[in-house]
Amino acid sequence: MPYKEGKNWRATPHYKKERLKTKLCNTKKEAQEHERAERKRAKNKERRLRKGMDLMSFCTRYLDYASRYAAKVYDEKKAVTKRILATWGADMIVAEITPELAQQYLDTQAKKRSANAANKDRKNLLAMWNIGKRFMGVESNPWGETEKCRHDREPQYTPASEDVLKVLMVATRKERVFLDAYLQTGARRSEIFRWTWVDDINFERREYRLSTRKTKDGNIQYDWFPMSQDLYESLKWQWENRTFKDSPYVFVDDQPGPHYGKPYKERRRFMAGLCKRAGVKKFGFHALRRFVASVLADSGKSTKTIQRILRHQNFATTERYLHNINNDLKNVFESLSFDQVFNTEEQNKNKNST
Repeated sequence: MPYKEGKNWRATPHYKKERLKTKLCNTKKEAQEHERAERKRAKNKERRLRKGMDLMSFCTRYLDYASRYAAKVYDEKKAVTKRILATWGADMIVAEITPELAQQYLDTQAKKRSANAANKDRKNLLAMWNIGKRFMGVESNPWGETEKCRHDREPQYTPASEDVLKVLMVATRKERVFLDAYLQTGARRSEIFRWTWVDDINFERREYRLSTRKTKDGNIQYDWFPMSQDLYESLKWQWENRTFKDSPYVFVDDQPGPHYGKPYKERRRFMAGLCKRAGVKKFGFHALRRFVASVLADSGKSTKTIQRILRHQNFATTERYLHNINNDLKNVFESLSFDQVFNTEEQNKNKNST
């Protein structure tokens, strides 16, 4: 109970016969509020000690663990931790988050944002709690008992061969090299941006290397592949005509601006500009990756072979070092000679018209 001390009031909070932090306040009401706040804090502390880790501690430790992932993945995980902290508060006990509470969170996110966004949160939180079980003493994963939100997913656009050909036709020689880097590999956008001459391109063996952090543990995975003749000629031209002779990177921004002389990070306007010049529906780098997959499928390559080229995680991990199997992939990559693909399609059209 507060007591008068001169013109002020002394707050003397107690919890279970233990005296807590006192405070000299201007009014009795202020002193009473301080006592209630201190008792609540002590009660929450006791609850955390009794029932386990609070949500803030869990989120902080998980983000420390997630720092090993790529920046984009880390930012996504950081954003979802902010949302659950805003929903339940920093003092929420992790063990008290039940499947019912988890489902309520997902349903709210589906209404507030979208079903797809809620499902993405579910994926990240499921992974977060699994790491908590492995390394932080979390006993159960409530997200595994939740249901995905229903939503109609629009099919991702894959450009037609005619549109890709039109883009290639309007591209300059330098732009064509950049396009070939994707069309001849099926690589992810960032993987080409990271290419360096010394580490990732080997003209003598006619091989190139790709690296990704899209692995379960977030570690970088490196894979070597054989170059097609088209890719070899394009990269040779790039090497001989490169603007920045001292830069280790294959593709460097040579336009005046803050990124001049630095490796590309996004290059957002590149594909949009080419598509506009070619007069075709806009598509991006990832659409080229899907296009490569469709070309390989149409040429009769097996799903397993395509998975090996695209390096999806459901591909056998025992074949991590692809240079051991480059001999059987060598002929596969020659299927990515798009001049041949386009010529074959044109011949088929001529046959049908006659």
